[in-house]
Amino acid sequence: MEYERILVKGVNWVGDAIFITPALSALRSGFPKARISLLTPENLAEIYQGNPDIDELITYRRRGSLKERIRFIRTLKEKRFDLGIIMQSTSYEAALLLFLAGIPERIGYTHSLRNLFLTKVVERPKSPQHEVDFFLGLMKALGIKIERREVFMAENREAKEWAEDFLIENGYKENDPLIGIFPGAYFGPAKRWFPERYAALASRLMKDYGAKVVLFGERNDPPFTQKIIDNMTTTPIDATGKTSLKQLRALIGKCHLFITNDSGPLQIASTTKTPIVALFGSSDPKKTGPWREGDCTIIYRKVPCSPCFKRSCRSLTCFKAITIEEVLQAAGKYLNF
Repeated sequence: MEYERILVKGVNWVGDAIFITPALSALRSGFPKARISLLTPENLAEIYQGNPDIDELITYRRRGSLKERIRFIRTLKEKRFDLGIIMQSTSYEAALLLFLAGIPERIGYTHSLRNLFLTKVVERPKSPQHEVDFFLGLMKALGIKIERREVFMAENREAKEWAEDFLIENGYKENDPLIGIFPGAYFGPAKRWFPERYAALASRLMKDYGAKVVLFGERNDPPFTQKIIDNMTTTPIDATGKTSLKQLRALIGKCHLFITNDSGPLQIASTTKTPIVALFGSSDPKKTGPWREGDCTIIYRKVPCSPCFKRSCRSLTCFKAITIEEVLQAAGKYLNF
């Protein structure tokens, strides 16, 4: 069956926003004549700007008032979509929204009573799989043949110019090895390697390789990243809370290596050519690991309690098993200039 106007209800997290891009590519190939609109929270819009698989980007505030929501539903209804695809796997609100928008065909994964708002219910995979494959499962349910599986985030010229200026302003010289470190994880502390170890790691990288280290962080991360800076024997470039998502991608793209926990920035880095060293604690790299081949090292200790997927943990046995020397050794593979 052909569709003229398709609405994709996107996801709420940076990493997932990157993970659905292969599904968007498949949707475009499956329905090349359709107008594809993506509905996404406004804080994630930058990830999709410049994506050739999307004709229209519709943004919304996640905490809008009831009056705003009613007005928004009317706006969606006026667009007369004939197919709605719900990427969020358990959200009742997303399914209800597309139902109230009057979209005649609505597809999504099965989840309890929300099935009442769907016209096509897709069974969940029986075995664990990567999130990219999970989202592609909805495309397969539409009869689409999967040909491309690469994650995507477009380069932005203004962001690249900003990154170059930012580095120059902070004393970076073109021949210096440049290493990016994102020590955070929005999900919770169980996905964060220890700040003291990150501090020691960054200091060693700067000393042993003469590298400049860029320390990344979200807007609410300054106390966490400052703890790392305070424990360092050298001074990094502090980009905590200073980048948009486009600028974050551009700055990672300038790095010779990016070291991070399982996080949204890890998935953004996967859309660049920058080598990656990724540290996993409570989560599972088979499910949320970087989606690309080559120039990527995952460090993961599968202790008896892992993966637990907890936000916090008192013992953090999985992270205690990852040593500074081990991460240094992994980093060294990409720093032989």
